[in-house]
Amino acid sequence: MLIFGQLNHMRQLLIIPLIAATLISCSGNTDCGRTFTKVNKCMTPFDEDGKAVIFSAEGQGRIENMYLCGDFDNWHHPGQCLLNVYCDGTLCVSGKLYELACLNMDYVDEKEYVKVFLETPLFSKFGAHNSISLDFKIPYYKSCTVELVQPEPGVRDQVWTTVRANTRPDIVWNGVKLPKGVMFKGIRTADRKVSSGGQYTMMESDRKSMVVGVNLFLNSETECSMEACLRAYDTRTGEMEYLSSGLEDFFLSTYYFDSGQFLGHECGQTWLRREQGAVQLSAYRQFPDNPLCFNHPVKITVRNGEQNAIDSDSEMTDNIYLEQGDATIGSICYYYEW
Repeated sequence: MLIFGQLNHMRQLLIIPLIAATLISCSGNTDCGRTFTKVNKCMTPFDEDGKAVIFSAEGQGRIENMYLCGDFDNWHHPGQCLLNVYCDGTLCVSGKLYELACLNMDYVDEKEYVKVFLETPLFSKFGAHNSISLDFKIPYYKSCTVELVQPEPGVRDQVWTTVRANTRPDIVWNGVKLPKGVMFKGIRTADRKVSSGGQYTMMESDRKSMVVGVNLFLNSETECSMEACLRAYDTRTGEMEYLSSGLEDFFLSTYYFDSGQFLGHECGQTWLRREQGAVQLSAYRQFPDNPLCFNHPVKITVRNGEQNAIDSDSEMTDNIYLEQGDATIGSICYYYEW
């Protein structure tokens, strides 16, 4: 008969090999890759065409973070720089630095953003003058190039940039590993004037996709545009579903953003002006925990104006609530597709 001490000793002998086996097994699955970083400190890297490559890599990996700021005395130029990211020869991210962080300067004096400080899963701004941090996780499989393009060729602004990358291209979102070969997209759509009842296409993909963030820029003649609902269409069948019960509802606010400016972790509006019925707006919404997932080709749109009451199981009529008017709309949708 074994006494208690002998049993305990045998358990320890059994547990030790099990722990060792577990460590050996886990060690094969915990390769976190290798981080590497490219920096420019107080440099003027732009050529005569106003372009500068601030990061390039061959092989596979992923961009982890991009931090950019510019000349303090002439800081509006870096903020208006176009950022292009090419992965495997394909343009996958493109937009002005400020617009990528939902700070639209098309109708806002850049000084209005000096006191705007925000931190989100996709982008941040903490410096008073033009410091933008982009936390896009951008995979590439053959090569990657990050390029800045000056708004005015010949301007020799100084820039400070840090681009951090990793040798592993794996993308994990909310605990789920995305399929091999997934690509990240975030391209500023062109501003377009939309008449009352018309729709503006924010993004369109002919593959499976997962939307993780939306920036919206609106300049409207009337408040009817605030009644807008976002929609998702299955482009194979034309089937439509609503993504919001109103424009401000999508960004988790109420009654035409009645709380004023707010800069939340996952949603907010960096600019809002309502004067004599006209509306100017820059707003963002991100989905770190509950992304919009589509297993079919999809088109996401926003409508300029809606009727006041809707039936969620059918498309709205052409009745427009409030005074009708044109709206200029632009956007950036951040999404993965595969």
